[in-house]
Amino acid sequence: MTAGLAEVGPALVRKAVGAGVERITVLWGGWVGPVEKAVEESGVEWTRLEPQEFRSNTLAWADSVRREGVVREPYDFPSALVHEADIAAVAAVALMEDGHVGKAYNLTGPQALTVSERIAVLSKIIGRDVELVRITHEQAVERLMATGVSRADAEYVVGWYAKPTEDSTTVVDTVQRVTHRRPVLSRSGPTSMRNASGCRPDL
Repeated sequence: MTAGLAEVGPALVRKAVGAGVERITVLWGGWVGPVEKAVEESGVEWTRLEPQEFRSNTLAWADSVRREGVVREPYDFPSALVHEADIAAVAAVALMEDGHVGKAYNLTGPQALTVSERIAVLSKIIGRDVELVRITHEQAVERLMATGVSRADAEYVVGWYAKPTEDSTTVVDTVQRVTHRRPVLSRSGPTSMRNASGCRPDL
Protein backbone atom coordinates (compact mmCIF):
# COMPACT_ATOMS: atom_id res chain seq x y z
CA MET A 1 0.00 0.00 0.00
CA THR A 2 1.48 3.34 -0.99
CA ALA A 3 2.12 5.79 1.81
CA GLY A 4 -0.38 8.38 0.59
CA LEU A 5 -3.31 5.98 0.38
CA ALA A 6 -2.38 4.41 3.69
CA GLU A 7 -2.82 7.84 5.27
CA VAL A 8 -6.17 8.78 3.71
CA GLY A 9 -7.64 5.31 3.11
CA PRO A 10 -9.15 4.73 6.56
CA ALA A 11 -10.97 8.07 6.35
CA LEU A 12 -12.35 7.10 2.94
CA VAL A 13 -13.61 3.82 4.39
CA ARG A 14 -15.39 5.68 7.19
CA LYS A 15 -17.01 8.05 4.68
CA ALA A 16 -18.17 5.15 2.53
CA VAL A 17 -19.74 3.40 5.48
CA GLY A 18 -21.30 6.66 6.64
CA ALA A 19 -22.82 7.12 3.19
CA GLY A 20 -24.58 3.77 3.48
CA VAL A 21 -22.18 1.36 1.75
CA GLU A 22 -22.96 -2.14 3.02
CA ARG A 23 -20.39 -4.30 1.25
CA ILE A 24 -16.78 -3.54 0.29
CA THR A 25 -14.10 -5.31 -1.70
CA VAL A 26 -10.61 -4.03 -1.01
CA LEU A 27 -7.58 -4.56 -3.25
CA TRP A 28 -4.65 -5.05 -0.93
CA GLY A 29 -1.32 -3.34 -1.30
CA GLY A 30 0.74 -6.47 -0.76
CA TRP A 31 0.18 -6.62 2.98
CA VAL A 32 -2.61 -6.00 5.48
CA GLY A 33 -2.06 -2.33 6.19
CA PRO A 34 -4.16 0.56 7.54
CA VAL A 35 -6.72 0.51 4.70
CA GLU A 36 -7.22 -3.23 4.81
CA LYS A 37 -7.58 -3.15 8.59
CA ALA A 38 -10.03 -0.24 8.38
CA VAL A 39 -12.22 -2.25 6.01
CA GLU A 40 -12.13 -5.29 8.30
CA GLU A 41 -13.10 -3.16 11.30
CA SER A 42 -15.73 -1.10 9.45
CA GLY A 43 -18.69 -3.20 10.53
CA VAL A 44 -19.85 -3.85 6.96
CA GLU A 45 -19.43 -6.97 4.82
CA TRP A 46 -16.01 -7.14 3.19
CA THR A 47 -13.84 -9.27 0.92
CA ARG A 48 -10.10 -8.72 0.42
CA LEU A 49 -8.55 -9.35 -2.97
CA GLU A 50 -4.89 -10.34 -2.91
CA PRO A 51 -3.47 -10.44 -6.46
CA GLN A 52 0.20 -11.38 -6.41
CA GLU A 53 1.34 -9.50 -9.51
CA PHE A 54 -0.56 -7.64 -12.21
CA ARG A 55 -0.24 -8.81 -15.79
CA SER A 56 0.09 -5.15 -16.84
CA ASN A 57 3.38 -4.84 -14.95
CA THR A 58 4.91 -6.31 -18.09
CA LEU A 59 4.11 -3.02 -19.87
CA ALA A 60 7.17 -1.58 -18.15
CA TRP A 61 9.22 -3.56 -20.65
CA ALA A 62 7.68 -1.99 -23.74
CA ASP A 63 10.12 0.85 -24.47
CA SER A 64 13.32 -1.13 -23.93
CA VAL A 65 12.00 -4.06 -25.97
CA ARG A 66 11.06 -1.78 -28.87
CA ARG A 67 14.26 0.26 -28.84
CA GLU A 68 16.91 -2.22 -27.77
CA GLY A 69 15.42 -5.69 -27.66
CA VAL A 70 16.21 -6.00 -23.95
CA VAL A 71 14.42 -6.30 -20.62
CA ARG A 72 16.24 -4.99 -17.56
CA GLU A 73 15.34 -6.64 -14.27
CA PRO A 74 17.28 -7.42 -11.09
CA TYR A 75 15.80 -10.87 -10.44
CA ASP A 76 14.55 -13.88 -12.36
CA PHE A 77 12.15 -15.64 -10.01
CA PRO A 78 8.79 -17.12 -11.06
CA SER A 79 5.58 -15.15 -10.66
CA ALA A 80 1.98 -16.20 -11.30
CA LEU A 81 0.78 -12.98 -12.94
CA VAL A 82 -2.98 -12.40 -12.89
CA HIS A 83 -4.94 -10.46 -15.52
CA GLU A 84 -6.65 -7.32 -14.27
CA ALA A 85 -9.93 -8.46 -15.85
CA ASP A 86 -9.87 -11.50 -13.58
CA ILE A 87 -9.38 -9.31 -10.51
CA ALA A 88 -12.34 -7.17 -11.57
CA ALA A 89 -14.47 -10.25 -12.21
CA VAL A 90 -13.77 -11.62 -8.72
CA ALA A 91 -14.54 -8.21 -7.20
CA ALA A 92 -17.86 -8.05 -9.03
CA VAL A 93 -18.90 -11.49 -7.84
CA ALA A 94 -17.89 -10.70 -4.27
CA LEU A 95 -19.97 -7.53 -4.34
CA MET A 96 -23.04 -8.96 -6.07
CA GLU A 97 -23.28 -12.47 -4.66
CA ASP A 98 -23.37 -13.94 -1.17
CA GLY A 99 -20.81 -16.35 0.22
CA HIS A 100 -17.69 -14.20 0.07
CA VAL A 101 -17.95 -12.13 3.23
CA GLY A 102 -14.86 -12.02 5.41
CA LYS A 103 -12.71 -13.91 2.93
CA ALA A 104 -9.26 -13.04 1.61
CA TYR A 105 -8.76 -14.32 -1.93
CA ASN A 106 -5.26 -15.01 -3.20
CA LEU A 107 -5.45 -14.36 -6.96
CA THR A 108 -3.02 -15.72 -9.53
CA GLY A 109 -2.90 -16.50 -13.20
CA PRO A 110 -2.71 -20.03 -14.64
CA GLN A 111 1.11 -20.24 -14.73
CA ALA A 112 4.09 -19.22 -12.64
CA LEU A 113 6.79 -18.08 -15.07
CA THR A 114 10.22 -16.62 -14.47
CA VAL A 115 11.20 -13.39 -16.20
CA SER A 116 13.36 -15.42 -18.58
CA GLU A 117 10.44 -17.70 -19.44
CA ARG A 118 8.14 -14.74 -20.08
CA ILE A 119 10.78 -13.14 -22.29
CA ALA A 120 11.17 -16.38 -24.24
CA VAL A 121 7.42 -16.46 -24.89
CA LEU A 122 7.42 -12.80 -25.91
CA SER A 123 10.40 -13.29 -28.26
CA LYS A 124 8.61 -16.11 -30.03
CA ILE A 125 5.41 -14.10 -30.40
CA ILE A 126 6.97 -10.93 -31.80
CA GLY A 127 9.54 -12.79 -33.90
CA ARG A 128 12.47 -10.95 -32.37
CA ASP A 129 15.15 -11.93 -29.89
CA VAL A 130 14.73 -10.22 -26.53
CA GLU A 131 17.54 -10.40 -23.97
CA LEU A 132 17.33 -10.27 -20.19
CA VAL A 133 19.90 -7.80 -18.83
CA ARG A 134 20.36 -8.09 -15.09
CA ILE A 135 20.58 -4.87 -13.11
CA THR A 136 21.34 -4.38 -9.42
CA HIS A 137 18.78 -4.09 -6.66
CA GLU A 138 19.68 -0.42 -6.16
CA GLN A 139 19.36 0.33 -9.87
CA ALA A 140 15.86 -1.15 -9.81
CA VAL A 141 14.97 0.98 -6.77
CA GLU A 142 16.30 4.13 -8.42
CA ARG A 143 14.39 3.35 -11.61
CA LEU A 144 11.13 3.25 -9.68
CA MET A 145 11.99 6.39 -7.75
CA ALA A 146 12.56 8.19 -11.06
CA THR A 147 8.85 7.66 -11.80
CA GLY A 148 7.86 9.49 -8.62
CA VAL A 149 7.64 6.51 -6.26
CA SER A 150 8.97 7.08 -2.74
CA ARG A 151 12.10 5.22 -1.70
CA ALA A 152 10.13 3.27 0.90
CA ASP A 153 7.63 2.07 -1.67
CA ALA A 154 10.35 1.37 -4.24
CA GLU A 155 12.31 -0.69 -1.70
CA TYR A 156 9.16 -2.62 -0.84
CA VAL A 157 8.35 -3.42 -4.48
CA VAL A 158 11.88 -4.45 -5.46
CA GLY A 159 12.23 -6.37 -2.22
CA TRP A 160 9.10 -8.33 -3.12
CA TYR A 161 10.83 -9.48 -6.32
CA ALA A 162 14.03 -10.26 -4.41
CA LYS A 163 12.26 -12.60 -1.99
CA PRO A 164 8.96 -13.70 -3.54
CA THR A 165 6.50 -15.36 -1.21
CA GLU A 166 5.13 -18.85 -1.72
CA ASP A 167 1.74 -17.30 -2.55
CA SER A 168 3.27 -15.34 -5.44
CA THR A 169 4.83 -18.40 -7.05
CA THR A 170 2.08 -20.97 -6.43
CA VAL A 171 -0.80 -21.15 -8.90
CA VAL A 172 -4.25 -21.31 -7.31
CA ASP A 173 -7.68 -21.73 -8.92
CA THR A 174 -9.45 -18.93 -7.02
CA VAL A 175 -10.44 -17.01 -10.16
CA GLN A 176 -12.16 -20.02 -11.71
CA ARG A 177 -13.79 -21.12 -8.44
CA VAL A 178 -15.27 -17.69 -7.76
CA THR A 179 -16.20 -16.59 -11.29
CA HIS A 180 -16.93 -20.04 -12.79
CA ARG A 181 -14.80 -19.29 -15.84
CA ARG A 182 -11.21 -19.88 -16.82
CA PRO A 183 -8.70 -17.08 -16.17
CA VAL A 184 -8.11 -14.68 -19.06
CA LEU A 185 -4.47 -15.68 -19.50
CA SER A 186 -5.41 -19.34 -19.91
CA ARG A 187 -7.82 -18.38 -22.70
CA SER A 188 -5.85 -15.66 -24.52
CA GLY A 189 -2.36 -17.07 -23.89
CA PRO A 190 0.39 -15.65 -26.13
CA THR A 191 -1.79 -12.84 -27.48
CA SER A 192 -2.24 -11.51 -23.98
CA MET A 193 1.50 -11.67 -23.31
CA ARG A 194 2.18 -9.67 -26.46
CA ASN A 195 -0.46 -7.10 -25.56
CA ALA A 196 0.78 -6.88 -21.99
CA SER A 197 4.27 -6.01 -23.20
CA GLY A 198 2.97 -3.31 -25.53
CA CYS A 199 4.82 -4.93 -28.44
CA ARG A 200 3.51 -5.98 -31.83
CA PRO A 201 5.25 -8.44 -34.14
CA ASP A 202 6.10 -5.64 -36.59
CA LEU A 203 7.92 -3.48 -34.03
